[in-house]
Amino acid sequence: MKNFLRAKACAPLAIKSLLPKFETADACNREKQLRIKALSRSRLIKAQELAERLSDCEDDKPCFSFACPECVRRLRVKKISQLALFCEDYTEWKVATFIYYDGMVRDLMYLNIGRLKERLRKQLQRSGVTNIVIGFLEMDYHTEYRRWLPHFHLLVRCQNSHSPEWEALRGFFKEQQIPSNVHIRTRRPVLFQDLKDPVEQVAYICKVMWQEVESYYDAKDRRRTKKYRLSNSNFVAALLKLGPLELSDLEFKHKVRQFGATLKESVRGKK
Repeated sequence: MKNFLRAKACAPLAIKSLLPKFETADACNREKQLRIKALSRSRLIKAQELAERLSDCEDDKPCFSFACPECVRRLRVKKISQLALFCEDYTEWKVATFIYYDGMVRDLMYLNIGRLKERLRKQLQRSGVTNIVIGFLEMDYHTEYRRWLPHFHLLVRCQNSHSPEWEALRGFFKEQQIPSNVHIRTRRPVLFQDLKDPVEQVAYICKVMWQEVESYYDAKDRRRTKKYRLSNSNFVAALLKLGPLELSDLEFKHKVRQFGATLKESVRGKK
């Protein structure tokens, strides 16, 4: 995060006018105080240390932690601007969500982010996907399964999400082996959507907000979900997991490289 925020970049988009509901500096400060309080109440030494790190974070001396809402806000302003301008020809892009049901964990200590990213990268390569794919890993706690569910929110350059290579990728995701003690009535591991509201959708991709998900079924027996703030124990666990992570840990890139705050398409034959 530090290198990205300090890198020179074009003037950011007018986020306040483009995203009226975007988190304000005051709201982030209040959220930071809530996080400091939750961490301080924990008996874990790491939680106490993270609380102190957030307490010491100032505008002129940021902590650059993904557990800090103020630093994440700064990152989001710059990252949203970067991605929205990068996919300027919106007709050539889509947003996608890839879900790893077989990657669910009861405890975040068992989450291996590097392994998940490498798995996705290999699946894209084996499927023959040569399009640019960039986005973020996110974890939500599903009360229905009592587990954390990993998924990627991604920006994808493609006009046809049902081309042979994308259908091949769907095949990989359908092969997931769900734990025998977890019942999932409806699985939809791959979802593509048109890029209709670029700034809003890009903001969702890089929101870096891990939440609690509750499922219910409507009158027509269709599965619905609602998202809530994490319960206290899961909240602290999520902050401790996010705290030491770097931007390179959470961000996924395929066929694109980042130089400072500039994105460039990877050239075949070059790393």
